[in-house]
Amino acid sequence: MKLSNLILLSIASLAFFYIQLWDPQVVTPLFVTMLTVCAIYGVYAKDINIIHISGIMLLLTCIEYISFETGLINYITPSENKLLQGTLIYGVQFLFTMITALALILRVQLSRLISKSKQIELTYFDGLFHWIFMYMAVVNLLALIENIIWSSGFKSWTFIYDNFEGLIYIAWAICCGAVLTMMICSAKSNDSQEPRLS
Repeated sequence: MKLSNLILLSIASLAFFYIQLWDPQVVTPLFVTMLTVCAIYGVYAKDINIIHISGIMLLLTCIEYISFETGLINYITPSENKLLQGTLIYGVQFLFTMITALALILRVQLSRLISKSKQIELTYFDGLFHWIFMYMAVVNLLALIENIIWSSGFKSWTFIYDNFEGLIYIAWAICCGAVLTMMICSAKSNDSQEPRLS
């Protein structure tokens, strides 16, 4: 099967699966689990690039997830002030997705700061993941703007709010599909490099 077909099949399957769940209490841990599996696979395969790509996404996603799950954001904002609450929630998510996108853009440079491995190189997947997080940053920015407009009295402006989970789940599904494909490509590459018996 061609790589492009494999990527599309992985993404389509995961997108369908994620959208069927539609529950952040289920989907978010699944996303984190997929990134964890990828990082563990990277350690097993001794692929420093996979470890660092998945590690960046995993670390920043976990920090964001924990900050919301522990109620840290909710403690700061009074529930009666919807403008402040929405601004802080979408603002924090925007900040995390932009930091993740920037870290993925500079992944090779960051990897070389962290590790002295000579195997650190730009991969095909380095050109993909930052776009996914930039898309999520745009969704969060639009949600932030919509929240300000909604708080100003335009109560009918709820398009992003009404579809927020779906817009983010699509990005997570694409990310998971790309992570799965990255592991499959790494495994195929490792198989092709193994010496064959004549």
